[in-house]
Amino acid sequence: MKFDKGIEKKYRKSVEDAFAAIIEHGNDEHRRVMEAILESDLLIRVQPVSEINASGITGLINSVGTNYRLATERLSLREALGEIYIAIAEETIDTGGQRGCEGTFVHEGRHAYDFAQTIESLSNADVNPLGIFDPTLYELELAAHKTSGDYMLCVNKDEYLDEGLGLMILCREGEGHCTVSDAGINTRLRDSYGLAVDKNQGALASEMMGLVI
Repeated sequence: MKFDKGIEKKYRKSVEDAFAAIIEHGNDEHRRVMEAILESDLLIRVQPVSEINASGITGLINSVGTNYRLATERLSLREALGEIYIAIAEETIDTGGQRGCEGTFVHEGRHAYDFAQTIESLSNADVNPLGIFDPTLYELELAAHKTSGDYMLCVNKDEYLDEGLGLMILCREGEGHCTVSDAGINTRLRDSYGLAVDKNQGALASEMMGLVI
């Protein structure tokens, strides 16, 4: 991965520490996603929340350039990741600390990986039309929320678990043990995003990225 220009050292360090922590404490899937990002040219941005209106967002660096590459090249997953940026809000790091930074990159890292899979599959659609991967917004958010819950369980510290419970990503079972809550996540996706598996799954990943297919 690479950093955008002008990012303060304290923010760079927080991002680097977050990736290291996710690789250390996460599961095999978390490590696979983080290592793929680290080995790519994915762009990291740190911006005020007033500019991105979220704790973190993921998107294309240059949709025109990506569309041109899709029309003229076959892209690997690593090359596709290089078309993508993840922006984290300064306030996420300043107020959420390392936990907030880790949580954002677990969630947005999943989005980035799924976007890259979409780009890779579309660039090879002429030879593998059945291999197209183009999830809906509901599917993207479901995967990102579940991987966030899995990470909270992997870390297994009260502050992580309490956050997961508060966001309805986790729930407590009979003996008090926490687990990922499918029901809670679906309630969150319905109430916060207006998404549901049987009613409105939202736009496709390709549409969200502005890809011409």
